[in-house]
Amino acid sequence: MQLYNDSVTERIVKKKITTKEKICKVLLIILAVIGIAFVIVLPLLFGITYLFLLSGAIAFGIAFACYYFITGMEKEYEYSIVNDDFSIDVIRAKSRRSQLYSGSIRQFEMVAKKDDSRHPLSEFDKGDTVHGYCVSGDNPSEEWYISTKIGKQKVILFIEPDEKMLNIFFRLNPRNTMYRPAAKVKGKEES
Repeated sequence: MQLYNDSVTERIVKKKITTKEKICKVLLIILAVIGIAFVIVLPLLFGITYLFLLSGAIAFGIAFACYYFITGMEKEYEYSIVNDDFSIDVIRAKSRRSQLYSGSIRQFEMVAKKDDSRHPLSEFDKGDTVHGYCVSGDNPSEEWYISTKIGKQKVILFIEPDEKMLNIFFRLNPRNTMYRPAAKVKGKEES
């Protein structure tokens, strides 16, 4: 039996809900309530009672659409590494998953802290670069960027990796990873 040195890790980062998103939620709920009231009351005002069933179905549709959009604002980002494949999925409302990025760690042009002065983001951020913000928004000092390509398109991904992920990035792409693992000290442990 042969054992392989596979690298498998994952991390979930919950996105912080911004003030703008909170205001959008409140406005969406207010508009939905007004829309539902309008759809239900309108047939009754004109005496068209046989349309009341149709207006109930439309009101249900408005309520469901409101629920769908509001829960869609709650996001989590899942970073996962399997061998040298790195992928980022967005999970909305803890149930709807879609993949944002998938690629080889060996193809990364740069992995560095967002505020690294030796390797500034501006070196890789050209006019046609696509940005992917896959961070919580709580810890700007813990944000890293990955510069890579998808086909011919230049992409910069912003992530919040943990130590295990950074170690795997360094092991698989040491030349372009601006993280150095702490050296392990060999010797006797003190009792």
